[in-house]
Amino acid sequence: MNSDNFIHDRRTLDELVLVLCNKGHLYIEQDGKQYDIGPNQYILLFPGLEHKGYKASSGELSYFWCHFSIWGNDYRVVDEEEINRQLHFIKSNTEIAHDQYIIPETNRLANSERVILQFRQLLDAAQQTFYSGYLVHYALSLLGLEITTNFVRGYEIGDVSATYKYIVKIMDWIRMHYASQISVTKVAAEFNYHPGYLSSVFKKYTGVSLMDYINRTKIDAAKEILLSSSEPIKQIANKIGFADEKYFMKVFKRLEGTTPSKYRNAFFRKFVNKQ
Repeated sequence: MNSDNFIHDRRTLDELVLVLCNKGHLYIEQDGKQYDIGPNQYILLFPGLEHKGYKASSGELSYFWCHFSIWGNDYRVVDEEEINRQLHFIKSNTEIAHDQYIIPETNRLANSERVILQFRQLLDAAQQTFYSGYLVHYALSLLGLEITTNFVRGYEIGDVSATYKYIVKIMDWIRMHYASQISVTKVAAEFNYHPGYLSSVFKKYTGVSLMDYINRTKIDAAKEILLSSSEPIKQIANKIGFADEKYFMKVFKRLEGTTPSKYRNAFFRKFVNKQ
């Protein structure tokens, strides 16, 4: 975390580094190529390649980062053509349990809340004293899978029906307006649909009801606030569009299996610095 004028150090490492921007912009150069990493974007820095900041940040900057290695260096750097072949294979063979991660050098996350949550869990696991090695490996694996899933789903969207693309547009609208008191009726009116018809089509294409998706989006936002602030539960409930604190707690427990307070206490450890 840094308040202003941050420039990343110049260095070459023997490990991979994953950097996910949360607020502001990180200006970083890798192997002579410059990147502007903004909110909900990440970059993968490779071992043996020099990386450095090429421009000072402006205003508040915060990002998550971790160094890691892969056993036996069992990974490949491939071109876009190979990635497209892999993605097509995955999409065409959904019954197969695929055993690889696909992580672009840099990408913008369509669903950053889940990836940020996995990153926080990784940071928390790294600060544990018991079984920390196992916890960290497990948490990093989940993070890699979440980023891969995010990327694969983005590929699928570009090749499906117009109806599903419209459903994705509705999902994006919900993520943009989760802080207000939205309902199935309100979403349907926004997109000129009958509420019952929209609910039916939405569940057909996503596997979850429209109301469940609205609540899940709100609760994912609440989890991020719980882990990044000390705001009271009532204030968080109001911030994500719940007028009734008790109803918020009821929905949270139904979806997460625990209360907001217990969830906050479960993943509070992290190492924060400004360098």
